[in-house]
Amino acid sequence: MPIKDIVNPDLTEQHNSMPVKRRSKGEKTREKILIAAIEVLALNGVKGTTHRAIASHAQLQLSLTTYYFKDIQELIHQAFKLNSAHILSRADTILEVAFTQITKIEKKELRKTAVKEVLCQQLSEITSLHLIENIKHYAISLAVEQLMFTEIQVTPVLRLLVEEHELAQLVPYEQLCRFFNKVNPELDAKIMYTVFSQLQYGQLAKQVNIDNLLIEQTTRRVIAWIMSLK
Repeated sequence: MPIKDIVNPDLTEQHNSMPVKRRSKGEKTREKILIAAIEVLALNGVKGTTHRAIASHAQLQLSLTTYYFKDIQELIHQAFKLNSAHILSRADTILEVAFTQITKIEKKELRKTAVKEVLCQQLSEITSLHLIENIKHYAISLAVEQLMFTEIQVTPVLRLLVEEHELAQLVPYEQLCRFFNKVNPELDAKIMYTVFSQLQYGQLAKQVNIDNLLIEQTTRRVIAWIMSLK
């Protein structure tokens, strides 16, 4: 399904809520162009992302987009990079909450199945809520992230950015797996990350009717597996 068919246009203002430092007029214009590029990528895909489309979406003169970004490929690359930074900043916040729950419990207590069950439920609820909120409020970020992963097949220059993006996202999953003494935390973390990512991508077309039960059940099953629970 094309990206433009799975993104809710009503969510195109989501990136404007990101906190920014005091910047010059030129820096603000540059960021406005990049945010518009992210939204155009989500709506039109890479082939439909042109200087003209971005300028129109940002309500800027075409000459401004070509002034700040003469090469459209560089503009697209920088848009992917900014989108990655936004995603990673949100992931850090929710994972801090999850690890707070873990550190409240002494490790010896986790030998008790009842304690592990309670913790598993807490982690599952936190993770499920995070995934659902992402789908509801950050559909554009998710759509562009998915597009970035597929685009490396034809744009090798993106490979380093994708690798850095994945590695940053995998770190907390690896920490979680190590905490529960998994034999191969790197591989298990990769499995968790892949399952959760695909859960979100698969629900992008269901903005009004997200399958919360599927997300909750899948999340519970994955986390229970990591914790060696049935």
